[in-house]
Amino acid sequence: MKVFYRDLATKKIDKLVINSLDQALYQAIVIINGEEHIVWQNEKTTLLTRNLTEMREYFEQFDIHEIALRHESAYDEMIGSEPKKNSNRLEVPLGKSPYALPKHLH
Repeated sequence: MKVFYRDLATKKIDKLVINSLDQALYQAIVIINGEEHIVWQNEKTTLLTRNLTEMREYFEQFDIHEIALRHESAYDEMIGSEPKKNSNRLEVPLGKSPYALPKHLH
């Protein structure tokens, strides 16, 4: 099931996961009722940004209790090593505000 950004206001988001795909490419994943869903901008495009703060700003308006930045490295496979049997997923919890300082102080 595709979850569109425009429809998120009507859903209870348990967790927002910002998936770091590349050096500066971020994809939004929401967890709703225990299921992960990639967030879609439209029928053909997922919600992607090149800036972590910009991605967090997209979700600033929603009441989300947990936000995390996720990264999974494909480095081993890229250099010809055997894929690892265990996940190398790293998830770092993020605060609710996308800014280090309150917005009015920027």
